[in-house]
Amino acid sequence: MELIIIIFLFFLALAAFLVLLLLSSLSLLKFLSKFAKSKLPLPPGTMGWPYIGETFQLYSQNPNTFFSSKVKKYGSIFKTHILGCPCVMTSSPEAAKLVLVSKAHLFKPTFPASKERMLGKQAIFFHQGDYHSKLRKLVLRAFMPESIKNIVPDIESLAVGSLDSWEGKLITTFQEMKTVRLFD
Repeated sequence: MELIIIIFLFFLALAAFLVLLLLSSLSLLKFLSKFAKSKLPLPPGTMGWPYIGETFQLYSQNPNTFFSSKVKKYGSIFKTHILGCPCVMTSSPEAAKLVLVSKAHLFKPTFPASKERMLGKQAIFFHQGDYHSKLRKLVLRAFMPESIKNIVPDIESLAVGSLDSWEGKLITTFQEMKTVRLFD
């Protein structure tokens, strides 16, 4: 009787193992098919292990070594998977221009939460599309050569005035910089 129970438990455990193996295989196939069904043209590269990607390869060596080996193998634009996020990496100004200008509609930029906390959610950096373009046009006007030329005399006057007021005094640069304002 005990032998029958042992054999029954063995086959039950074997069946449970096979079901578990089947379910994990199906979930892996579903995960991999998500990348295979992608209709967007992806650059060359590898995605590494599911969920982990190539994070260990990046952090187990000098990051410059990791990226230079990828550039050597795949070119100046390549795909990878770092910290749980699929990424497209660029390594040259030309590649960055190609991605950011001519292929921008294919990408959704993402940024670390720390950068969002530092700059604020409403920073121009985090906007996209028409709204970003309008904001950028407004901001860029302030940095055009003629705009800068017009403000140089005011900046010079402010700097000379500050230097004159500091003569013979011990100052704390940080405190003085907080008082500088170009516009009232």
